[in-house]
Amino acid sequence: MPEEIVPLISSSVAGPLGIRHLPRLWLKILLYASGRLPEGYRHGAGGFDERLTGSLGIDNAAFVAYIENEKPGYLQLEAWVKEHARNLTPESVAAFNHTILTRDMNAEMAGERRERFGIADPTFAHGVSLNDLDDWDQAHRRLTNSAAPSPAG
Repeated sequence: MPEEIVPLISSSVAGPLGIRHLPRLWLKILLYASGRLPEGYRHGAGGFDERLTGSLGIDNAAFVAYIENEKPGYLQLEAWVKEHARNLTPESVAAFNHTILTRDMNAEMAGERRERFGIADPTFAHGVSLNDLDDWDQAHRRLTNSAAPSPAG
């Protein structure tokens, strides 16, 4: 079995089209299609993944199938998005990006992650930040063969 790779591209990252989360989603689906995405990662369904395709008017199943079957480079994916998005306007991109940059994680999941990382601030719930911490922790544990999450310090 090929080694799993934690997708360390943050949802806050955008490529030339300026769409945040698109590089991360491309990588997650590509890793999944290659049998290298760790268990538990969404890869096209739910959360920010479906919100992205829905916001831009992209058929989610076609988007996922394109990446899984064609395994495009990132710029090839952006060209595909330009061709297939029915709502690729500066306004739709700005609205989606605003959601990515400001959305809090649901209370239950945010609480679990704060507890796991030893974050005492009960108001810290920013979704992208908590997802980034989770990715970094998973990468650290895999690289160091550590079983426990890194506590905040």
